[in-house]
Amino acid sequence: MKTPMRKVCANCKENYINGDKYCRYCGAPMGEPAYIEEDFACIYGPPPVKRTHTCAKCGYSWETNRMIDKERYCPKCGGAAPATGDEECM
Repeated sequence: MKTPMRKVCANCKENYINGDKYCRYCGAPMGEPAYIEEDFACIYGPPPVKRTHTCAKCGYSWETNRMIDKERYCPKCGGAAPATGDEECM
């Protein structure tokens, strides 16, 4: 049986998102992805939270809907893009 693999940033090993020029987690240029074994986790906790990220450098904006949001950098230019808003998703 083959072990499932997932694409990750070669620098920080967070999820690789196709089309992004820079990693949303560490700000490094994306380049070619690395591959690691897929790990499955069952997480119980508070509901997902809707947050908006807006790049301070280029103004690009996107939303996330997760319990834990570690995205801190713009996928278009690599600038700082802190999250704002903490609206629960139901």
